[in-house]
Amino acid sequence: MGDMSSMVFSPWSSSETLTTPQGGAAGAPAPYEEETPPCGCYQALRRDLLGPEGYRAPVQPLFNDLDRVHHGPLEAHAALLPGREGAPGASDLLGPLEQRLGRVELQQKTLHNILAVMSRELSRREEPGAAASEALGEALARILQLEEKVAHQDSLLAIKDVMISSLGARIQTLEQTSYDGRFLWKVTDITLRRREAQTGQRLALYSPSFYTHRYGYKLCLKLFLNGDGAGAGTHLSLFLVVMRGEYDFQLQWPFQHKVTFSLLDQSGQRHVSTSFRPLGTSSSFQRPVGKNNIASGLPEFFPLRQLEAPSGATYLQEDTLVFQALIDPNV
Repeated sequence: MGDMSSMVFSPWSSSETLTTPQGGAAGAPAPYEEETPPCGCYQALRRDLLGPEGYRAPVQPLFNDLDRVHHGPLEAHAALLPGREGAPGASDLLGPLEQRLGRVELQQKTLHNILAVMSRELSRREEPGAAASEALGEALARILQLEEKVAHQDSLLAIKDVMISSLGARIQTLEQTSYDGRFLWKVTDITLRRREAQTGQRLALYSPSFYTHRYGYKLCLKLFLNGDGAGAGTHLSLFLVVMRGEYDFQLQWPFQHKVTFSLLDQSGQRHVSTSFRPLGTSSSFQRPVGKNNIASGLPEFFPLRQLEAPSGATYLQEDTLVFQALIDPNV
């Protein structure tokens, strides 16, 4: 009778062969061979997981259990093989095979446990990175919100700066505004402003507004430091400008009050004054339709050559000239 071999497959080796020659000597012990070379993938998996960079702490107990199952004793199986003294029949081989199958199932379960532990470890190690990415995203969103708020605050600050500047100019105008028909005007930086007038950069200067009386005519002065018209290049030219006011509806038109211009001596009483009376037919003294009427006054108010001439009077002091306008409400 030929040899009967029994093949059992294992996840750890290519196969295990149980061989029982039936033609051997009576009573001779049947040779029992088990070839279980370790599987290359198992060894690689064990090396990677238990290496210096692996998951030694959580996986080591599982591998210990797996080794005990895989390398357990097989001598008890030899007594159950046919041809041995007291061996059971072929049907009784199912017991050892079922045990062997149980071992394989246990090995498979252990592998599943290893994979589960690996998955948990990977998840645990990836969680800080995911949390950090989420925190970084929240930080970037917060930075964008703050940048938007800063831009909004910058726009508000710019608006406030404009309002403050406008309010400051209005306060300065109110401080310089006269309501009794007498107005003093200090013009500084005469040297620079004369040069600007000579080169055409800025021909004329306007004074702050003033009033003949409370709720009266609104006026201002217009000065040409290098002259205008008949006085161009030779005289200071000084004009009166009638402006549109808040209370024009209750005033008498045309404007007909006597006007006196003066260049003040800043070291004595040698002031230079010139008066004129407005022409009722001139458009310059009618009720303003626009913001200002056309300026009217004295194109040859004061000779330029006398500004610094040694005449005993000091009209130009510290690069400043002082002008006065006087509106006579009774004339």
